[in-house]
Amino acid sequence: MKNLIFVVLIAVIAFAGYDFINKPAENEETIAVQAETTESAVEDTAATVISDENNLKTPADMSDEAQTEMYGFMMGYNKCMMKNRPEYHQVGSKVEEIASKTFDECAPILDGLKAVLAANDVNKGLQEGMAKTLQQRASRKLMTAIMQSQAAQMTADASAMPVMP
Repeated sequence: MKNLIFVVLIAVIAFAGYDFINKPAENEETIAVQAETTESAVEDTAATVISDENNLKTPADMSDEAQTEMYGFMMGYNKCMMKNRPEYHQVGSKVEEIASKTFDECAPILDGLKAVLAANDVNKGLQEGMAKTLQQRASRKLMTAIMQSQAAQMTADASAMPVMP
């Protein structure tokens, strides 16, 4: 019975503390400033969305040559990101530095993809989304490859050490 009372008491204190901590501020000046900035931001966003809604062109609407060029940039970016570099296999190399160097080397290809999409009037949201998705997928593959290479190198180093009898 004492345990039940103790649990109920803790629950009541937790709820009261939660309500006290999450109590809304009653400062009206802050609320007014936030309302003004929110209204102006909504107007700016609405204007951008309305102008971009008129352009509903997708990569499927591009010409065959433009699509071929787009796919060429996508394959080139993936090849650049997955290129087996000697830095992957060096002992003591930092993963962040390797990834940063790889991203810097492959960035012009991604910029080329964005340029092709922009030149063919593809919806701006789709342009950014395609580039971001391509970059995220390639970065996951890159990090997997680097980490596997580093792990293999560490395993090889560990097995190469002589065992003392």
